[in-house]
Amino acid sequence: MKVANNNLEFYFLLIKLISFVKDFKKTYLVVLLLILASSAFFEICILGFLYILIKAFQNPDYFQGTFFLEFLIKLFNLTSNQQLVLLISIFFIIACLLSGTLRLLFIYISTKFLNYIGRKISILCYENMIYQNFDFYFRNNTNSILSIFSTKLVFILNSIFNTINMFYSTIIFLLTFIILSYINFNITILSTSFFIILYILIIIFFKKKIIKNGSIIANEQPLNLKIIRETFNGFRDILLNNNQKFYTNIFSNSNNKLLKAQDKFKFIYSVPRPLIESFLLMSIGFIIAINSNNYESLEKLLPFLATIAVAAQRILPILNQLYTAHATNLDQTESLKYIISFLKKKTIYYDNKKIKSLEFKKSITLNNISFYYNSKASPVLKDINLDILTGSRIGIVGKSGSGKSTLADLILGIVNPIKGEILVDGKSIINKKQSWYSRVANVPQNIFITEQTIAENIAFGVEKNRIDINKVKNVAKQAQISDFIESKSDGYWSFIGEKGLKISVGQRQRIAIARALYKQSSLIIFDEATSSLDSDVEKLILNTIFNLSRKNYTLIIISHKLSNLKNCDFIYKIENSSLNKF
Repeated sequence: MKVANNNLEFYFLLIKLISFVKDFKKTYLVVLLLILASSAFFEICILGFLYILIKAFQNPDYFQGTFFLEFLIKLFNLTSNQQLVLLISIFFIIACLLSGTLRLLFIYISTKFLNYIGRKISILCYENMIYQNFDFYFRNNTNSILSIFSTKLVFILNSIFNTINMFYSTIIFLLTFIILSYINFNITILSTSFFIILYILIIIFFKKKIIKNGSIIANEQPLNLKIIRETFNGFRDILLNNNQKFYTNIFSNSNNKLLKAQDKFKFIYSVPRPLIESFLLMSIGFIIAINSNNYESLEKLLPFLATIAVAAQRILPILNQLYTAHATNLDQTESLKYIISFLKKKTIYYDNKKIKSLEFKKSITLNNISFYYNSKASPVLKDINLDILTGSRIGIVGKSGSGKSTLADLILGIVNPIKGEILVDGKSIINKKQSWYSRVANVPQNIFITEQTIAENIAFGVEKNRIDINKVKNVAKQAQISDFIESKSDGYWSFIGEKGLKISVGQRQRIAIARALYKQSSLIIFDEATSSLDSDVEKLILNTIFNLSRKNYTLIIISHKLSNLKNCDFIYKIENSSLNKF
């Protein structure tokens, strides 16, 4: 019973996965079932008509006393056996054509259904990834999440297709078995039982190896992806340190494990067919050998042997397909479990159209705030109290790793304090995150630049045809980057390359400032925004920042350089997890 449950686990999990699709279209399944039934009917007609034709050629009197054939003779007013053979030959040809056509139609509808399921589950996975709290990305391995979209979903969709074909193949197999049993019950039962038992034994023998290899593949695919990502992200350091050999070895070790596991699967998938074909031919030889002394008995068996040969042409691929599909499905059990567990993660859905901005007219208050990333570690910030008046310029200084960026994340609402509360005009932001997000912007040291045009980067998250280009030009002028943009041949519609590599760091910072202004943020936090700039460009950027209107913008400038904060109204220093006025 335990073996049976383990073998069926994948299919129960598959049903659970499909149940996540709320508006599941049952029409696809109804159409598939109708086509399946029709195709299966004509598949069986092929075997039936073939058997009748062979018997007719062997024995012209075979038609007599057969209800179905006598019915055809009366219906079509046939006068000779030759006419009946011709009619059945025509039926046989039509059955072949219809069977093939319906089979193609079944595959076509199956792929449409697969496309529908694939789109729905892919979107669900993406939504579960993007509608998360910020700390989700600290607690989860991003390479494992990326592997859902790069490999796991592809294989799972392939398994769904396999399962649909398994259902089709099972129906064909059962109907073929019924026809052959009607022709010769004993031989059909013995041969079919033998082949089924052989397949079951092969599945049981290889099951542990399949699951083990499946786990190896599930683990090594994200690792391969991780190594490739690190190579792209750290190529500069790899080049400077001559680490090519080191990373090649890491990739080679992981890739070898992955390919070795895949090679084992190819062997396991290929084992049954040559064995079964050999046994089938041996069985036919065995039957002929037994009846070699009895020509009359052998002659009677010839129609059955011819029919079973044609049936074998269909049954063997079916049995092999069932085995291969089931083995593939077992292989993907771990991936399927991972996707289901991922879809079960709690998400925070919200509709941008229904979000009303949180009013910020007076002040932001940090009331006795404490925060740590790990309960066993020392607090990053402890008992922080701070009042930020609207329109003010607040400077935060401190050493690297002192908690400056963490304080920024707390004020932005990206992370929640372990103790204390953050108030905006006396209202806590804890349950009004989305309303608060619409009021704030962050300009960090490393700017997120998309591989799009300058206008699309400034109007970040706005569809291209909805961008207010006049507003883009206005904020670009405020950020003092309009002259640079307008000097380019395509102006605001110029592409700036992957990660903005076609423009300088200073220009990327100005685009980030323009982005914050386009959003009409009331609070802008500059988190070490100028730390990677040379002194001349840094001064220009700081002038741009401090020249922003006090009426419209409240600014928090975070820096490890005190000189950058000289124009702030108040300066605070973070030291030993505490915040003190400088």
